[in-house]
Amino acid sequence: MKDNKINMTIAILALVAAVLMVIALSFAIGKWSFGNHRYHLLIRFPSASGINANSAVKYAGANVGRVTEIRVIPRSEQTQDPNTHLYNAVEVVAEINDNIEVGEDANATIRQDGLGISAMYIQITPGFDHNSKLLVDGASVQGHMPYDLSSLIQPAGEALSKANALLSNMQPVIARIDSFSQKIDSQLPPILTHADKFLTDGDEVLANLNTPETKDRINNMLASLRVASENLKVVSSNAKAFTATIADKPWRVFWGGPTIKPPTESEVLKSNNVLPLTPDVDVNGPTKKTNSSAPPAKPAPQIN
Repeated sequence: MKDNKINMTIAILALVAAVLMVIALSFAIGKWSFGNHRYHLLIRFPSASGINANSAVKYAGANVGRVTEIRVIPRSEQTQDPNTHLYNAVEVVAEINDNIEVGEDANATIRQDGLGISAMYIQITPGFDHNSKLLVDGASVQGHMPYDLSSLIQPAGEALSKANALLSNMQPVIARIDSFSQKIDSQLPPILTHADKFLTDGDEVLANLNTPETKDRINNMLASLRVASENLKVVSSNAKAFTATIADKPWRVFWGGPTIKPPTESEVLKSNNVLPLTPDVDVNGPTKKTNSSAPPAKPAPQIN
């Protein structure tokens, strides 16, 4: 009888302990609030991947509630996300502590601290308007899609594959460029040496040309060239007249008669164009055919 009472007492104590543990666990995970009033926000997402019931809800980084339910929105009731233009397919019911004031300009998104197996949660970020209207129980909020690392890795992998293929195709070009660079390395120093020597010699030549003696020598050379060119003009004019006379009547040179008269030396030197010849001038006597418009002959000036 005494043993039965002891067993009964142990059983009752175990039952009470279990009830207390259940109550404590429920309080710890937020199932029961014991007088802590809360309100609900309906956050719509195109996808709530990683969020489950009892996922944490944070406001400015602080825990302010939890997710109580995730609902699938019927296709006919889906609205469009203005940022991504995707249709909101799920609605997350977030239970928020009653003392937390959330403005209409707040942003809600899915976050994860770090990488790997850390749990995801709903992050509510306050807006910039401190006087914005407060959200009430049952208010609907547009959630923003998080940056998915996997969606970035796949395009990066495709870009790397294309880059590898491009590098493979560029190998012959790279080999030619490398060969060309080696030739430049071997041939460029001698070229630079010769170029430097050429510049040095050029500086010396310019320095020599800049002396008064060299300038006088060049001026004298130019004056001689000018005299030679003027003499050549006169000789060419006389040769032209002689050639015309021989071509017309060759015997005039031996037996006399009218010849073709060349322009005077002064006329040749003053003119920049070809001067006409005066025909029929008697080399042994008076002119048989005179040209009244032709100027009288003048003695040729002496050219020094």
